[in-house]
Amino acid sequence: MKGTILILDDEELMLDYLNSQLTKNDFEVHVFQSPAEGLKALDDISADLVLTDVKMPEMTGDDVLNHIHEHHPDVGVMLMTGFGSIEHAVNAIQKGAFDYVTKPFDGAEMLARIQRFFKHKEQTGTVTHSGSEHQFAEPKEVGRESKPTTKSKKAGKTQSLKLIGDHPKVKQLLESLPIIARNDAPVFIQGESGTGKEVFASLIHYNSDRSDKPYVKINCANLPRELVESTLFGHVKGSFTGAIKDAKGAFDEAEKGTLLLDEITEIDIAVQAKLLRVLQEKEFQRVGAQKPVKTNVRIIATSNKKVGKAIKDGSFREDLYYRLNVFPISIPPLRERKEDIIKLARYFVEKYIHEYGMDDKEISPDLEKYLRENNWPGNVRELHNMIQRGVLMSGKSDHITVEHIRNGLFSNLDEEMKKSETGDLPLIPVDEMELILIQKALDKTGGNQKEAAELLGISDRTIRNKLKKLRQQEENSDS
Repeated sequence: MKGTILILDDEELMLDYLNSQLTKNDFEVHVFQSPAEGLKALDDISADLVLTDVKMPEMTGDDVLNHIHEHHPDVGVMLMTGFGSIEHAVNAIQKGAFDYVTKPFDGAEMLARIQRFFKHKEQTGTVTHSGSEHQFAEPKEVGRESKPTTKSKKAGKTQSLKLIGDHPKVKQLLESLPIIARNDAPVFIQGESGTGKEVFASLIHYNSDRSDKPYVKINCANLPRELVESTLFGHVKGSFTGAIKDAKGAFDEAEKGTLLLDEITEIDIAVQAKLLRVLQEKEFQRVGAQKPVKTNVRIIATSNKKVGKAIKDGSFREDLYYRLNVFPISIPPLRERKEDIIKLARYFVEKYIHEYGMDDKEISPDLEKYLRENNWPGNVRELHNMIQRGVLMSGKSDHITVEHIRNGLFSNLDEEMKKSETGDLPLIPVDEMELILIQKALDKTGGNQKEAAELLGISDRTIRNKLKKLRQQEENSDS
């Protein structure tokens, strides 16, 4: 026998299912619908691990955990629930639970978690979650990217991500990260544009057991309506006009890894039904195909919409929302975490002086005041772009000021690009902002790269490399 497991759950079908799955994998299993009877039996059963439901009529999973912690400290505990929350999961781990599993789960997932427990017990001699022993990758700061820490075979390059901030909600996200990452259940992250939803989604993947498997990102808002289904599920030759050969979709590409569905509320309602089937049945059907395909993909979804309103107006399925929303995650807007603004700004300053090979710089008192008083409708992304501009425009100065942020070189640029309803700075990718800055400097210097570099306070080699990259991108898009 691999070990002895005692299971507590008031649902008889769940007990039968786990008993069958674990017994055939050579575990000794004891099941109880009554948690009181199960705990009493622990006096006679030499159990290694207790699996307990959280919500039961006689007592809660927390009560079971407390009892075992007090009377059987050498027995491990894993909690199971269909009503997961970040706060409860964090508290359970802090109180000594080894793991926290959300329902529904499949047999393979549960077996893997149990095997992880026995491996941990064998290697460490302990039966509880013990801080760094389960911190897959240390949650650091939340913002964007810095020094490489984790590699992805799918991306083919080193990924680095940080979540920065001292705001209570940010700290809670950091505390919950190992638990969420270790759980294969779907994740739904909500928040305004630019708050860092994609950053946190990436942190979940790169801190999970799937970190060395594919991480595929799909921006649902940018998908042509007629190609959404094919993009997600693939198609077979001849299934529609233009389908000249079989093609794989995002679920194929993300097999055994993670699929990020960014802005999922933009997906057509008919396709949402097919996503629901994937979540429920663990299978999908390619466009034009007759047989379903089994899939092992973890789904992370994001939305910047008010989902309740989308459900009410019929543009988003309520059943899909509840299937995705196992752990409700919300990223707060920057205006609600004012204490993090300067810390984020300093992080971005360090990032760009390192990237551009510049000397150390500080944020001037007037700029600190300006940053604190800004309402930040574009959130962290807006701050990111603004600080990058300030670093570039500060040149050889050892301080970044408001004048550098609002440099006259860009007096018309901001007006041209104020496209949002709130009138904030354009939320464009950092690479594009770099090229805009360089092009403006080249325009001012009549195309002289050396003078443009001096104006920006960077090397002319940096400008050459950026322009070379742009030409390569243009050539690739034309081919």
